[in-house]
Amino acid sequence: MAGHVALAQALSYARDLKALHQASRARERELGQANARLRAAHRQTLRYAEDLKRTHGRVERVFLHSLQALAHALEARDPYTRGHSERVAALGRSLALSAGLPAPVAELVAQAARLHDLGKIGIPEVVLRKPGPLTAAEWEIMREHPLTGARILAPLEFFVEGTSIVRHHHERQDGSGYPDGLSGAGIPLGARIVAVADVYDALTSDRPYRPGLAHEAALGRLRRESSRTLDADLVTLFVDLVGDAPPARPV
Repeated sequence: MAGHVALAQALSYARDLKALHQASRARERELGQANARLRAAHRQTLRYAEDLKRTHGRVERVFLHSLQALAHALEARDPYTRGHSERVAALGRSLALSAGLPAPVAELVAQAARLHDLGKIGIPEVVLRKPGPLTAAEWEIMREHPLTGARILAPLEFFVEGTSIVRHHHERQDGSGYPDGLSGAGIPLGARIVAVADVYDALTSDRPYRPGLAHEAALGRLRRESSRTLDADLVTLFVDLVGDAPPARPV
């Protein structure tokens, strides 16, 4: 009798264990299916995020191209500045490559150079087009243009380094520049490159109050400004780059 009871209990335990095992397996399958659904949802979310990122990048680049077109349009209104930013971009790209920067970085420098005077959109025409020297008050207004340009470009997350170049292209080696009074290596390299190209093109361009300098005279001025206001190494590279003949002037 006792043996029958023990056997019955053992069979009952076995049935219970089998039921528990089956329930556990079923639960594992449910968890596996749930995890598979979660992984699929995660992959889909990542795809959505990547699509949004690409769309955001395209929108930002369209905005950047629109700003470049605006900068060109602003320059085109004045025969004295027409083509200036495009020339500075070409010179800046060549100087960046001569300095050993990779091609994508040199192109970033060129893009920033095209936009370096964008902030002049906020400068009154009477100051921009004044045929004579600016007053102290007018210079204060003019010195705002790098900050204005940087503020316009600030929303472009992919163009942070370019925005920094726009902000600092009027900084000078001895700290006498603006807007932040940076000096030496504290000035971003791209901004130092654009500064050399910008000064050269400004010197060789006609202005309402003076004719442009000849190529050699402009190079002489750059040499004199080496180390004081412009990066001496970059000036040396630039002089070697342009050689004896003035660079082409795209318009």
